[in-house]
Amino acid sequence: MKERIISIDIIRGISLIGILFMNALGFHYANVYNAPEEIYRDPLSQWIYDLNVVIIHNSFYPIFAFLFGMGMAIMYRNITQREQNPSPILLRRFLAMMVFGLLHGFILFYGDILQTYATLAILCIPFLFVKPVVSLIVAIIQFALTTLTVIMTALFADSQSLASTSDTLLTKAISQHDIAGIISWNAQQFMDLATPLSMFNIISGVLMIMPFILFGMWCFRTHVFSQLVIHKKATLLSIAVTAISGITLKILALDGHYELVYVGGTILAAAYVMTLVLLCSQSSSLKVLMPFQALGKLAFSVYISQSVILFLIFYLFKFYNSLHIITLHLLLTAIALVLLWLSNLYLKYYRIGPLEWLWRKITYLR
Repeated sequence: MKERIISIDIIRGISLIGILFMNALGFHYANVYNAPEEIYRDPLSQWIYDLNVVIIHNSFYPIFAFLFGMGMAIMYRNITQREQNPSPILLRRFLAMMVFGLLHGFILFYGDILQTYATLAILCIPFLFVKPVVSLIVAIIQFALTTLTVIMTALFADSQSLASTSDTLLTKAISQHDIAGIISWNAQQFMDLATPLSMFNIISGVLMIMPFILFGMWCFRTHVFSQLVIHKKATLLSIAVTAISGITLKILALDGHYELVYVGGTILAAAYVMTLVLLCSQSSSLKVLMPFQALGKLAFSVYISQSVILFLIFYLFKFYNSLHIITLHLLLTAIALVLLWLSNLYLKYYRIGPLEWLWRKITYLR
């Protein structure tokens, strides 16, 4: 059981790095995913951007959602073992998470995912009280519906870019060092794109994120990680199949069918998780991966810290839309290494992160 928790923390920590490399492109230039050709004009820049999409984009938030579901199942088990009523505790936890996410989204980053996870987590609570197979069946149905919709869209719809996000007001606010204007622009984007007040956002979350949460719940309750290690040959074959198919679909997405990034990203995410589970089962590779455990344990604090750092660098220090993509990735690598070092240093002196501590206080009222 302890080894399984270590694996979850390590995978969560690594997924945070992936999320940093994905979110930072949007922080650096708001329209990047709508019209990357406008900012990355030379072949080398285009190649690096495409590599980011193929390796990273949409392949780490499914992992984060999957681990979030596992975390829900762990918390449910711990609460019931203490003979407490899990419903009010879980509800407080996710309502608090929603508030944190809304503050994060309105002030720092319009692409906040916390409030979406919180909304979906509340919908997923009932699945903890039924047999694990129910979670699996619902997750498969949701994912199948979404995948079918995405593929049909890619095959039959006209190839179109994503809706444009005007950054004129943001650029002006940054140039004038208008912090209120920056926050106002960010809040408007958040209102338009990501809040739980948007029915479209809730429906898309139910179809595109909730399956991973439910699947994570099922995996923990049925000890899937242990089975992956026991049946190593089958797992290695699964890794090869999912990695090749996921990368292939993402490459096809670069040719004008961006919708396929969701399907390809999800399949590739499965390959990443299975690979990390096997690596965590080997003492030699586990030793190399152990530093990422600290990032995973401090995931909430690190996630918000990433947004604070990017907000400062790109908005207040005026590096918005001004860095070459190589420089940008080198900067992100440095940020990731610093966060990795600070997380491990912090846990030498403290048992729990600052935001995790506050969240725990609200959850358990003690």
